[in-house]
Amino acid sequence: MYARLCDMEILSSYVQDVSVGDMLTVQALVSNPLDWQHFYEKISTIKKGDKTDFMVVTAEGDRLQGTGDIAEIERWSNKGRYGFKVKISVKKQKSLTDRRTRMPKKAMQPVVERKLEMAPAAPMAMATVSADDIASFKEMLKGSLAMDISA
Repeated sequence: MYARLCDMEILSSYVQDVSVGDMLTVQALVSNPLDWQHFYEKISTIKKGDKTDFMVVTAEGDRLQGTGDIAEIERWSNKGRYGFKVKISVKKQKSLTDRRTRMPKKAMQPVVERKLEMAPAAPMAMATVSADDIASFKEMLKGSLAMDISA
């Protein structure tokens, strides 16, 4: 699970619960006080009613992206464990997983087997090259810049 909301990334090691519907709820649990300080600074700037973009990957692997308004935010500490919950009222949402799986597959064209009939190969004749053939070839290439044959 993964969540990115309110300019804050919450990795799977912190995400405790994600529920999606008309309300997106992300709950995180932090045990390291230094990490909590980082999250606390980010959470303190969030106000109820703020607009935010979000992107969430659920435990099933579904990816959801959208926008919404902050409906509720709460934070707590309990014997060295810290946590917070953010509820977002979803305005627009799209599922990136659905878009990826709904793409139409190209129509499979049936494989047509064709048999090529080959004519029997004619025996190759041996060609001999004479000195006159080489001289005429050199004469033909004299004006060519691509080929420089020295005698």
